[in-house]
Amino acid sequence: MSKSKITILVVDDTRYNLQILSIMLANQGYAVLEASNGIDAIDLAKTHMPDLILLDIKMPDMDGYQVCSNLKTHLSTQQIPIIFISAIENVEEKVEAFTVGGIDFINKPFHLIEVLARVETHLRVSSLQAQLLAQTKLLEIQNINLQKEISNLTGFDWDLYSEVKEAIDRQELRLFYQPIVNFQTDLITGFEALIRWQHPTRGLLAPIHFIDIIEGTDLIYPVGRWVLNTACKQLQNWQQSFPKYTDLTMSVNVSTKQISEINLVEHIREILQESQINPHSLKLEITESTVMGDRDRTLQILDQLKDLKIQFCIDDFGTGYSSLRRLTDFPIDILKIDRSFINNEEWVIVKAIGSLAFTLGKSVVVEGIETSTQLETLKTLFGSSLNRCYGQGYLFAKPLDAESASQLLAKNTTFIK
Repeated sequence: MSKSKITILVVDDTRYNLQILSIMLANQGYAVLEASNGIDAIDLAKTHMPDLILLDIKMPDMDGYQVCSNLKTHLSTQQIPIIFISAIENVEEKVEAFTVGGIDFINKPFHLIEVLARVETHLRVSSLQAQLLAQTKLLEIQNINLQKEISNLTGFDWDLYSEVKEAIDRQELRLFYQPIVNFQTDLITGFEALIRWQHPTRGLLAPIHFIDIIEGTDLIYPVGRWVLNTACKQLQNWQQSFPKYTDLTMSVNVSTKQISEINLVEHIREILQESQINPHSLKLEITESTVMGDRDRTLQILDQLKDLKIQFCIDDFGTGYSSLRRLTDFPIDILKIDRSFINNEEWVIVKAIGSLAFTLGKSVVVEGIETSTQLETLKTLFGSSLNRCYGQGYLFAKPLDAESASQLLAKNTTFIK
């Protein structure tokens, strides 16, 4: 950019300083604006948008700090570089100059060569920043276009990814809690934490609408940490509020990506310390695919987590391809029987899974119990091991927000039909 197209605003209540600075800058080819007080300076800055301002500090009515602060609060002028010029030499004044938004400080009496050198340096820096900003915006546009092309080719929904990412930032995700009931006592012994999205226009969304985009991308790490932290804090609250439920447990789903996260063990250790819950009351639910993955690496992580005294549950057992060997190799405490076997009344398979679990010293949780008939059938199948059998489903309660779950605990409800 030629100097004739660059405008510099000089602000000083001393006429001599104003003239000498203006003449020097004009001789260098710059367009110069002059103001002898703060109010005129603000008006000129807003109407002419100078590329740089040389600003005196000690002026009557409105000093340079106030002028700078005013300009930095307005979107149209906040990016204008401001160099303070003053006879004040104490450190506090210079700190104040940079605090209110100045980029440089020149002491009076000033040398014209020094002023000119600093002006040209900051103009070049400002020009480079503008170029970088323009290039950044161009790259953002190109990136958006590339994402759309990839989305069309792969089916990946970048729009949903962006929307979920914004939802995380706006704290729109919620945790709901579904009771887990013991077959022998018919009492609540724990909850499973289930994620929901409080969408600003579509209302409360179930995981089917967004969980794949979270689990398939880097979003799983912040969301996973938030779920664990929130669920454990809620469990702490319930255990303290309801003395009869000091042994209450919390089940949290953990994806394969989370298991492979480098600092997962340390993060869970910190959560347990902060929430002060009994580690045995935290149950991590993993899938069969996690168990069937990288055996050595997964086993190493699970063993480290097991050292913290937490429990492990295989979710939706029977729908994947886990082997009996993996069940004995890995520190699994609970098998969760998939709801599909209950819906299809495949009682032979249900009994076989239960018998396998009890033989291996494990417990079972049956998902998707919706009718009294289903519950009675399950109690008949597992009659000799009811203390190690648990149920979950709409027969007991749908997933509840924290307040509704608290009310359910307060009732100390038994689910005898």
